[in-house]
Amino acid sequence: MNPSGKSYPRSRRDQPEDRSKTDIVKSWFPHLDRADRLALLENLSEGSQWSVNFGVMLGCSVIIAGLGLLQGSVAVIIGAMLVAPLMTPLIGMGLALVQGNFDLLEKAARAMAIGTALSLVLGILLRVLVPGNEVSEQVALRGSPNILDLLVALFAGIAAGYAFVKPKMSGALPGVAISVALVPPLAAAGIAMGCAEWTIAFGALLLYITNFVTIVLGSALVFWLHGIRTPPHRLTTIIHMKRIILGLGIAILILIAPLGFKLMEQIRHGQSRPASLSLSDDLWKALDDRLEQEDGIDFLAGGRASSRGQEDITLVITTNRPVPGKVVTDMDSLIDQMLGRDIEVKFSILQQGILNDLKISEDGILESNKATTVNE
Repeated sequence: MNPSGKSYPRSRRDQPEDRSKTDIVKSWFPHLDRADRLALLENLSEGSQWSVNFGVMLGCSVIIAGLGLLQGSVAVIIGAMLVAPLMTPLIGMGLALVQGNFDLLEKAARAMAIGTALSLVLGILLRVLVPGNEVSEQVALRGSPNILDLLVALFAGIAAGYAFVKPKMSGALPGVAISVALVPPLAAAGIAMGCAEWTIAFGALLLYITNFVTIVLGSALVFWLHGIRTPPHRLTTIIHMKRIILGLGIAILILIAPLGFKLMEQIRHGQSRPASLSLSDDLWKALDDRLEQEDGIDFLAGGRASSRGQEDITLVITTNRPVPGKVVTDMDSLIDQMLGRDIEVKFSILQQGILNDLKISEDGILESNKATTVNE
């Protein structure tokens, strides 16, 4: 109540429910004091600047990733993600946007521009120097991003920003680097360009741009929640930064359309999950060893169904003679024993030989090309 005796309703900011919501947010994202903000700025400024060390680490990372892509080695590709220094400049750009720090923004953007160009050039050189003309499966996979990649990059940016704010969480940064790929898409784009596979190159660059934009915005959100702001008196800077953030937001909206369409296309074509899963190395070796005891019978392929429903295993056997029933029974028992449970095993037996020597049924189908099923 004021001196005149009149009472006025409390402003919305003073409402108890609003204060409780603010307290909850602050408890989850406590504001940083001046010392912590300065330490964060120093850490990101140093890692966001282009330097000889930055270039050497990035170059090594691109070469490792490129060789891993050409070999189809997932382990090597993961190793390249751990070496790559590109995550820090992106997080630095996120801090620069909410802090109104043009110097840091320019420094990080310069490092990313030079790093992107260097990565593409090295990818092209790898394709030229390494024998072979076709892209590998791992390269092709980077050329088919979908909207799930956008979500991965967004939450990776949030996790990375949170890890930088909380020094005790810095051990999570290698995991964040693995979860979102920055260098592999660039290396894949360069390799695809070297093969003149422009569709794959475009898809890989689209994946890189998606990761770029969403990591910056995700980390900026974390810094904003921790109370990092542009000083209110710097109105011009605030306006410029808001325009940049708005532009990045519009970029995400534009990216959603092709990424979402790609996901729906992959679902329609059954590419969102494999039709079958491979057998373990131990099981494969045991089955192969059993068939080595039989003359004229070879183990060609095998897999586990990945669709929902009853689990089963399909084995493909080639033979130039009738397959004894004991072989089928032994392999079925071997699978149950190694997996520790009853499995429905389907045998596809393919007859080897000259076409004229094989008996043709009335329906025009090779009678020996039948599938035998053993149900447990």
